[in-house]
Amino acid sequence: MSNDPTICPICDNVLKYRDSLLRHMKLEGQNRKNYMIRRLQCTHCGSLHRELPDCFVPYKHYGAEIISGAVDGIVTSTDADSEDYPCEITINRWKHWLAFNTNRINGYLRSIGFQVLGFSEELLKSTTSLLDELRSSNPEWLETILRFIYNSGGFLGVV
Repeated sequence: MSNDPTICPICDNVLKYRDSLLRHMKLEGQNRKNYMIRRLQCTHCGSLHRELPDCFVPYKHYGAEIISGAVDGIVTSTDADSEDYPCEITINRWKHWLAFNTNRINGYLRSIGFQVLGFSEELLKSTTSLLDELRSSNPEWLETILRFIYNSGGFLGVV
């Protein structure tokens, strides 16, 4: 945790600690792990924000590693260590969620690459899928894109 002030992604003002809440993460083998999640409130607009660790995916109860593994075909519902957990319906729902958000993710990655990382204007005009590039080159691709998108004030659609 950093000592730097946390900034509201909506209005760019300072967030202050409000309270904490318990959130669980489903793991393989029907196990769960509990986390205390801080909630922060904007001193200007009053909006609430949860401070999620990288292993969480917003609006999902499974960890990012399991979701990305399932979407990439590494984790299946027939694996001995994850037997029926996550089930095939859940895995298909995650695949649909990713397909639904693919254009949005690529747009965010292009925008962040251009505005924040200083990449050239060619990146904005490129037809290359930055999501596909990340998926093929980084085992923690989901954590990476979520960190970029949510820390810059963006969001992904919920299906």
